[in-house]
Amino acid sequence: MATLKNLARRASKIIYFLILLLAFGHMLPSPELYINYDLARTTAIIINGSENAESMYDAYSLIDWIAILIIITPIYILTMNLIKKIRNK
Repeated sequence: MATLKNLARRASKIIYFLILLLAFGHMLPSPELYINYDLARTTAIIINGSENAESMYDAYSLIDWIAILIIITPIYILTMNLIKKIRNK
């Protein structure tokens, strides 16, 4: 019984993280609007060794994912700590 309860809590935490990821991913504008071109160009050259359209798209996507994770990780941690405090009261 306790194992099933722990499994359900872990699954709900993963689902909550994915919902945050999707929500913030849709709320942010296109990465070309808030990511510096020179940063994307440098990232494309580091990752793929060249600067073409596909490598620039990959660089923008990678930087966008990193930005989303940086934004949602503290929110996730804070809400999990808040839920834990509320549950312990």
